[in-house]
Amino acid sequence: MNFKGKLYLTLAISFVLLFVSLYLSSKSIQATSDMIDHIETKQFKLSYLANKLNQDIEINQSDILEAIILKDINSINNIYYSFRKLQRIVNELDEFILFSNMRIKGLDSTLNVIKKRLVGYKAVEASLIEAIKSSNEEDIQDALTGFNSITIKFSEDTKKLISLADENLKENILVLKETNNNSQKDILYSFLLAIILILFSVSKLSNLHNKAKKELLRAEAAEEEQRKLQLQLCKYNDDLEKEIAQKTQELHQKIYTNFLSGLPNRNQLLEDTHLYDFKQMALLNIDKFQIFNDVYGEEMGNIALGLSAKFLQEQMKNDENTLLYHIGGDEFVYVVKDSIHLYDTNFIVKIESLLKNYANKTFSHEDKKFNFIMSAGLAFNGKDKMLAYADMALKDAKKRNIQLSVFSEDKELERIHQEDIHCHKTLLTAFEKNRVISYFQPILPLQKQNKVTKYESLVRIQDDNGEIITPVKFIHIAKTNRIYHKLTDRVVENTLFTISKYKIPCSINISMDDIENAKTMEMIYEKFDRFEYNELLTIELLETEEFKDYKTVFDFCVKVRSYGIKTALDDFGSGYSNFSHILNLPVDYIKIDASLISNIDRDLNSRMMVETIVGVAKKLHIETIAEFVSSKEIFDVIKELKVDYAQGFYVGKPERIENYLEIT
Repeated sequence: MNFKGKLYLTLAISFVLLFVSLYLSSKSIQATSDMIDHIETKQFKLSYLANKLNQDIEINQSDILEAIILKDINSINNIYYSFRKLQRIVNELDEFILFSNMRIKGLDSTLNVIKKRLVGYKAVEASLIEAIKSSNEEDIQDALTGFNSITIKFSEDTKKLISLADENLKENILVLKETNNNSQKDILYSFLLAIILILFSVSKLSNLHNKAKKELLRAEAAEEEQRKLQLQLCKYNDDLEKEIAQKTQELHQKIYTNFLSGLPNRNQLLEDTHLYDFKQMALLNIDKFQIFNDVYGEEMGNIALGLSAKFLQEQMKNDENTLLYHIGGDEFVYVVKDSIHLYDTNFIVKIESLLKNYANKTFSHEDKKFNFIMSAGLAFNGKDKMLAYADMALKDAKKRNIQLSVFSEDKELERIHQEDIHCHKTLLTAFEKNRVISYFQPILPLQKQNKVTKYESLVRIQDDNGEIITPVKFIHIAKTNRIYHKLTDRVVENTLFTISKYKIPCSINISMDDIENAKTMEMIYEKFDRFEYNELLTIELLETEEFKDYKTVFDFCVKVRSYGIKTALDDFGSGYSNFSHILNLPVDYIKIDASLISNIDRDLNSRMMVETIVGVAKKLHIETIAEFVSSKEIFDVIKELKVDYAQGFYVGKPERIENYLEIT
């Protein structure tokens, strides 16, 4: 609470205390008035009646003595009259005590004794009057003796009544004094406390006034200082305007320019889309640039991007009608401002020539030399959607492994793009909700009964409806959106968990994308370091036709074999370079491609080819696995040809591993 609030609170409490003291004073006066009224109306009357009763007894006794001495009939009448007065005062006293609700200890019992005593008194008095009338001295003497006795007791009872009334009167007067004293104290204390609080408030107000006075002096000094600063502010204002203009220009540069290449960025492209009527656009992307970044580092990657941007500028330096943008990472955009002077076909030829020149360009930095390849997606309509259409075309080119693709008017690319977006969202949800799972397909031993069944781990994802989606629908999406390494991580994790839990041999697929990705390899080796059953794991090398850097693949095979892990060549026999693979790489298995196995029971050439592969493999001490064994006829043929293992729907479809373990 601030000072002002505290001050108001103190004053409020002070006034409340004053009002309380006034209230207590009023209440005390009222209580005193009620007590005095009680004394006047009840106590005094009780004393009056008690004393009156005592006086009337004495008068009655005097009348009796007079009658005895004078023996006059009139004196006897006076006795009757004084007794009636005596009886009236007792009745009045009885009614007063009954209706006044006075609570005096012994009062009711004393009054009852007096009432009974009055009856006896009347009887003795009557006997005495009869004795007086008979003028018999002896009777008078006897009657007088009894009368004196009861009169003494009657007087004692009356005095007791007077004493009770006086004592109660004294008690009430003492209570009245004590109440009055307490009220005076309460009023005095409340009043003093209120005065103290008021004085405290006045003191605080005085301090506040002094502080305000000081603050006023400070304010005047500050105002003077402000006048001095105002002159400086005017000067600073001019400098600030210049600085703001400079910062605005720098900010515009940051917002609309790529910091690596200095070219206009995506924001500038979106602005220019509304400024110009673009009709021709090419989205360019450097193929597998992420691998270059992982191998040589981000700094070298940035240098390579800068050199690529400079190359693209030089290609169009004499063409004022074409704009170049660096929209982020390894993506660039060419757009033509005025398509009237350049036909779509000529634009395609121009981009194809640019891609060819880029592929033939050797970039160098310090002692390093490197080459890149670009892919392009072209769009010739859509205005606001042109960049999206070009992106669809680029993805189509990547998917079909061609350098250039043009967005089609029939909306087919757009439909495929929408499907890809949906698949990408499903993938992300699967990662988030742990729905990336592994199905396992058995690999059955054919020649040696002591060998156990192996299982190939195959990735699947589960959508929100519980449907299982096969990799053919999402692998290319994962690679395009650079989340393929996440799939590899989950499959490795799932497979190692299954081996640990069930102690069964399993195999996983590793592609060239995985081997060339340093982060993926780091993740895999880290898991192998912690794994206890590496001898039960086999790695199948995919995309063997893309093996160009044998050293990288060879080093990988040697590295995993050092963990006790076996290696296999997948799709063997699908190309012409496979035989060189088994001569150059340390592998334990070769998986004969489905193109040779699927019709081996009907095609003599396929049979001869498989027989040759098996013969070479046995001489090299490499075991063979036949894929795509879909019928008993195929199964019988490969068994006859001494193939070591069979895999395919005839042996078992990919399912959850628990299904096979329950069967076996």
